[in-house]
Amino acid sequence: MKLWMFVKVSLIAVTIFTFTLYVLSFYFNWKIDDILHFRRIINGDARVRNTTKKILFWNTMFNDETFYMGKGDIFHDCPVNDCYATHDRSYANLMDFDAVLFHGNELEFTDLPRSRSPRQWYVFVNLESPANRPLTSYFYEDFFNVTMTYRLDSDIVWTYGIVKDSHTGEIVAPSRNANWDAFYNRSGGRSLADEGAASSLSRTIRGKTKPIVWFVSNCQAKSGRQEYVNELSRHIPIDVYGKCGSMNCPSSDDCFARVAEPNYFFYLSFENSLCDDYVTEKLYNALRYNIIPIVYGGANYSHFAPPLSYIDALDFDTPNSLAEYLGKLIEDPRKYGEYFAWKRYYEVDGGIRQAVCNLCEFLHKRKRPRTYDSLSNWYSRSKCPLQKYLHYQSYLTGSVFKD
Repeated sequence: MKLWMFVKVSLIAVTIFTFTLYVLSFYFNWKIDDILHFRRIINGDARVRNTTKKILFWNTMFNDETFYMGKGDIFHDCPVNDCYATHDRSYANLMDFDAVLFHGNELEFTDLPRSRSPRQWYVFVNLESPANRPLTSYFYEDFFNVTMTYRLDSDIVWTYGIVKDSHTGEIVAPSRNANWDAFYNRSGGRSLADEGAASSLSRTIRGKTKPIVWFVSNCQAKSGRQEYVNELSRHIPIDVYGKCGSMNCPSSDDCFARVAEPNYFFYLSFENSLCDDYVTEKLYNALRYNIIPIVYGGANYSHFAPPLSYIDALDFDTPNSLAEYLGKLIEDPRKYGEYFAWKRYYEVDGGIRQAVCNLCEFLHKRKRPRTYDSLSNWYSRSKCPLQKYLHYQSYLTGSVFKD
């Protein structure tokens, strides 16, 4: 009887304690995952208390307080997952956070931490190119000791998409050492799934009737892409959707599935600036569908996408010569279809999940900070040479693309 009473009282106490925590969560605006994490700590979970890397999102990333990484246990399926992230500055003593993430484009000089530990990682997070978002404040120069950007030489790489080996799941790209042997060796025979995909692709290609589509809202990009498109459109029809064109596809729709893939042969994956490694969702969105992206950017695209998965506008002397090549592909379905052979070996996924895992792995494996005496030198200097060159050239003569 006494044992039963003890168990009953214990259950009541645990219930009251849990209920109290949830009530406080609403009163103090605590996050539920913070509460559960806190409860593990007070219950004596040594793994959480001693080894978990605590990460603070200091500001927001375009008003998203999780930097688009998600809420809850965002690291749970990472190879190295003993990390915890929050936007709540009061979650722990400021100097107890192992890493503090700052979105560079929204960082205010009047809103900086008042204390800092030498062991902490201050992470500069930025997915915009220096041509569009230059560093203008002096406190950037020696404030950060870690970079987390789209650049492949960042301390923590955060790209807009990834390419994985379909058979092994290994991430092949983006990487400056991207290995495309699976494609070049063409190992393995055709499966029934391959045959089915080929048949479906053939039907899709036969249904296409229009040359080029472009979804775009920024009409004054610094890359000069609008000027290029204007010249290209003199030689081949281009349908422009969005603010810069006369056609519309609601943002609530999957415009690639509904408009681009079934109707068009090519999609313009044109970047708004021509900077090193700056390859955005404009490429990866198109690669997910049976439409060939035409890329226009400052990156080495062999580091970002499989061979024969895209057409690089800058490989052609003029927009006219590009248009001639596209016309030949349209007239040759077999040759056009070769641009989808890579899909037997690779698949495309988003970049956020991998960036999250890269962050946690970095915090557990990197011991000594990298110093940036002048972050602007690393971030900006000589990182957009092609774009600077374009200001003095003409698309009509072809001098843009010749040495």
